[in-house]
Amino acid sequence: MKIKWLIGLVLTILLLVPFGANLVLSKILEVPKTEEVEVVWTKQNWSKDQWEWWYHISQGSGLEAIIPYKWFISLEQPKLSFFQSAGDFIDPKYLEGFGFLSDGKNAYNPDALPVGFAKSENYFDPQSLDKKPKTVIGFTCAACHTGQINYQGKAIRTEGGPAMIELDKFKTAVGLSLLLTKIDPIRFNRFADRVLGKDHTPEESKQLKQELNDLIAQAKETRKQVSASPDVKEGFGRLDALTRIGNFVFGSEVNPKNILPTNAPVSYPHIWSAPWFDWVQYNGSVMQPMVRNAGEAMGVFARVDLNANSPDVFKSNVDVKQLHAIEELLTGDSIFTGLTAPKWREDILGTIDPEKAAKGKVLYKQYCQSCHLPPMDSAEFMDKKYWTKLGDNDREYLQVTMKNLYTIGTDPTAAVDWYQRTVNLGPLAQKYLTPKSFETDGIITAGAALPFVVEETVEKKYDELGLTPEERDAFNGYRPNKARAPLAYKARPLNGIWATAPFLHNGSVPNLYEMLIPADERTKKFYVGTKEFDPQYVGYKKAQIPGASEFDTSKKGNLNTGHEFKGDGTGQGVIGPALNEEDRWAIVEYLKTL
Repeated sequence: MKIKWLIGLVLTILLLVPFGANLVLSKILEVPKTEEVEVVWTKQNWSKDQWEWWYHISQGSGLEAIIPYKWFISLEQPKLSFFQSAGDFIDPKYLEGFGFLSDGKNAYNPDALPVGFAKSENYFDPQSLDKKPKTVIGFTCAACHTGQINYQGKAIRTEGGPAMIELDKFKTAVGLSLLLTKIDPIRFNRFADRVLGKDHTPEESKQLKQELNDLIAQAKETRKQVSASPDVKEGFGRLDALTRIGNFVFGSEVNPKNILPTNAPVSYPHIWSAPWFDWVQYNGSVMQPMVRNAGEAMGVFARVDLNANSPDVFKSNVDVKQLHAIEELLTGDSIFTGLTAPKWREDILGTIDPEKAAKGKVLYKQYCQSCHLPPMDSAEFMDKKYWTKLGDNDREYLQVTMKNLYTIGTDPTAAVDWYQRTVNLGPLAQKYLTPKSFETDGIITAGAALPFVVEETVEKKYDELGLTPEERDAFNGYRPNKARAPLAYKARPLNGIWATAPFLHNGSVPNLYEMLIPADERTKKFYVGTKEFDPQYVGYKKAQIPGASEFDTSKKGNLNTGHEFKGDGTGQGVIGPALNEEDRWAIVEYLKTL
């Protein structure tokens, strides 16, 4: 009798422990319910082969914790399941929950990973004693710059559009999956069979277990260095990109004291037409495309040897050849032949009212054009006054309008943070930075430090490849390495703006209609995470749903102030007079046509 009771107790525990643990895990990793949709595309000047390549081409990046590619595709989902698989971590339906977009198996994607994942080969860690190259999982440019709009069962994929991913929950899920693999021996055996093959030896299994323990220890140490603001969360569709790049490059790889809180998240920017701008980034801080792209690759963990005393200083995983190829695909021969903006799908989202749009076109010229320039389909757009030369060649680039913080009135945190940030590069700056005109032990502004470190890293790669001066100029986009930290934000052309919600640099305005009203009438709190579209107001649905990110616009970093049409059109952050309802809707209708 006692034995039966003990068996019953053990069985009850085996049933209840996973049930209770999985409730906790599901709460930690709660995400919006995914939607069953049929993916369709708009014409953006790319072929199917080109966008499939773009989705998965490596830029030399890894993840925060360096995870071998074979490990990543062998992981199970972070749920307790003692006697059977918890399900593949790379299951498309599972990763869709974090906002990633599903993709099929093809020549560039043999394991059917979602958009934005790449197999990075010959990857090494300069900070490790073991510098043997590995094949690891990494992010591509497409992870953050591919959008999708869902409406009534159809999903409009937008190449170069803003992603709706939640990176922090994704990274938490990866960490928990690794931890469960470590502590559950049955799960580990399944993992070992997939990584090593079912005929692996006990010695190989033991070695794999040690490598897993080392990786988890490394991940915990890396996690300690993350410094997030307790008030402002990134959530779905946002990342404090410049701070994170600075934290990894100057903090994790140089000095942990350089790490700052991520308190100014911005939306993932849409990048069609951007290669033709004279300055890029929301604050117009970077000119040269290679510095921009290599800096981004370093920010998503393309490791660099930044030890000033190392014989391999500035040696890195940054793949400048691939980055150049990506930039060429985006750029084309002109602003009209590279990646173009998506067109409004009238067959899915509804017909555009031509009379209303015509009225909106007149209002756009009156109220919007002075900042956002003439529409790109107009002859006026090509007027010489809007274009400039940047290098020793005949190429001309679009001069984007910069608006100072007082005039535009939007949340200043992102611009101010970069303007004020300093980093201590120590001997790295003292030994390699010129001119050596400082007496501050290597403390310089981040706006000067980032282009310095990135350029040195890039030049190291150019040397390894044996590029000629002419080839280097081409890789650099025929532009000088100029950087700045203005207290301003740029106003880019509005082509394809309808597909880029939520709006303002920090994503604090949920739809286009609310961009045309006074700030005190805008939504104060809304939720981000669904891809379900509202074609009337032109933005994603903003109602509360389980697992979505709450967006509280009362918090610094999240402010939805500025860019107002209010009163007589004067005052801080006021860019035009109050509009009546008819005029607002006419402008919205016109913006659908761009």
